[in-house]
Parts: sequence; structure tokens; C-alpha cells
Amino acid sequence: MKIFIARLPYQYQEAEITELFAAYGTVKSVNLIMDRETGRSKCFAFVEMPDDTEANNAIAQLNEQRILDKNIAVSEAREKERPAGGFGGGDRRGGGGGYRDRNSGGGDGGFKRYGNDDKRSGGYRDKYSGGDKRGGGGFRDRNSGNNEY
Repeated sequence: MKIFIARLPYQYQEAEITELFAAYGTVKSVNLIMDRETGRSKCFAFVEMPDDTEANNAIAQLNEQRILDKNIAVSEAREKERPAGGFGGGDRRGGGGGYRDRNSGGGDGGFKRYGNDDKRSGGYRDKYSGGDKRGGGGFRDRNSGNNEY
């Protein structure tokens, strides 16, 4: 069984967590989660114990136990929930639109390109790009003439 431990003291290392859980049974593995940038503990870990009875006993005994002025939280680890649909869903910017540079005038999503804000750069516009700010997307090349398609 996989066990989740939260609110661990920063000073705790994997060896100390192993020692803490070994009092209740066999510990298969300990994974203390570390911050990539600082190399410091994120104060939570996962412990794997092969015997479910021992694991449940450890959870019952260690949950809310005080360690170095902190009450740790111990529970059975749950599988990480993943959003349905995988790739291709919208993002926090609203999605839609497609490619849009700074000169296209329409669209509510996609990428912005080029620093030129003058209105002289015409280019390709499809029927969805539009001139208003309400939506669309489309592509407008800054190097082509004022041809609209």
C-alpha cells in the first residue's frame, strides 16, 4: 500500500521517515519530495509498505502525531486525478483563435508575434479573422500587401 505523509518538518530526511514507519512493519520504499530549484524538502513524502495490515496500522498510529513541533498528516495515497480528454483541451487563456500576430486585430487566443503596431501591414486574412476584437483568429502576414482573401 502506498501512504502519503504531509506536514513533515523540513529537517526530516528519507532515513528518518523509514525509521518512523519501520516500527510498524516492512518499508519497501520512501520518496521524500524535494523542490528542484532550492533542493529543500517540500514537506511531504510517499512511503510504500507491502503489507496492507501493517500500512493501515501505521496510518492509524502516526496520523496527527507531533514531530518537531508539527502534527504530521498520514493517509492512504490516492491516485492522481487527471482531466478527461488529454491533450487538445482549452487553456486558461480562453483557447480558440489559432495564430494571431499583433497586427491582425482579431482573435482571443493563439500566439502574438511582431512588435509593429502600424496599420499598414496588410496580408492574408481568412473569413474568421475579422477586424473587430470579439474573436476570430486567423493569420495576417506583416510582410505582404493589403490583400484580403
